[in-house]
Amino acid sequence: MDLNQERVIEKLKDVAKKLGRRPVKRDNATLYFLSRKYFGTWNKMLETVGYKCKSFQKPIIPENMTRELSYFLGIVSTDGHLQVTKENGQYRLMVYTSEKEEVDLILKLIFLLFNYKASIRLRKTGFSLRSNYEIYVSSKNITLFINSLGIPSGAKSNNIKVPKIFFQEDKYIWDYIRGTFDGDGSIIFSGNNYTFKISSGSIDFLTELHKIFVEKGFNKFKIWKDKGNVWNLRNNTKSEILQIYNQIYKNASFFYPRKKLKWDSQYI
Repeated sequence: MDLNQERVIEKLKDVAKKLGRRPVKRDNATLYFLSRKYFGTWNKMLETVGYKCKSFQKPIIPENMTRELSYFLGIVSTDGHLQVTKENGQYRLMVYTSEKEEVDLILKLIFLLFNYKASIRLRKTGFSLRSNYEIYVSSKNITLFINSLGIPSGAKSNNIKVPKIFFQEDKYIWDYIRGTFDGDGSIIFSGNNYTFKISSGSIDFLTELHKIFVEKGFNKFKIWKDKGNVWNLRNNTKSEILQIYNQIYKNASFFYPRKKLKWDSQYI
């Protein structure tokens, strides 16, 4: 460290002592100027004295729809949340799961799609003793991109719909359905009874999924009212459930293992 850098560090420590906290750029214009002149960036100056700084990430936005992006949209449609607050400049995408194995999968998927390292926060919700993981992306570009594909911001449980892009081009519709199933779906085997279902607070969402299934030749689906403000899209026909299994997992790279294992216990 040269003499000029040492003097800048002394000024940094003096400013921090007077403030009683870690300085930020706007606290001292002269210090900010000197940090850029002698260290290259403000963060490099802070790191020199031991402060931890978050690295700035520049995500890459996909130019085309892919199987992986379609699956991710299914996950976000069910277990995701978008925060878009233009007034405060807050843009964030969150995905929730209680399974550590799924956290690793989601992190890997986000990095593959956007070249972005998402963060994790451990949360406790309600009276459940289980931990709930929040995987979040603090990127305006990624958040607005997902929003532009048809995922609404804010509370969406009652107004989510299938992104319009899947009605315009359904090449990757089964990947999207696999994502919605991993988020809010279940498969139930009880004796000779078989049930495939996807739950949602949005009847419009399930109605659109029902239309997609029918167009693909699956005619045994029905929409049922469940407890509270929850609806179920259900199929109890074994032959159709097996065909759906074959479709959604065909050459699939991303899926929640615990969900697939439930199917495999009957079919493999």
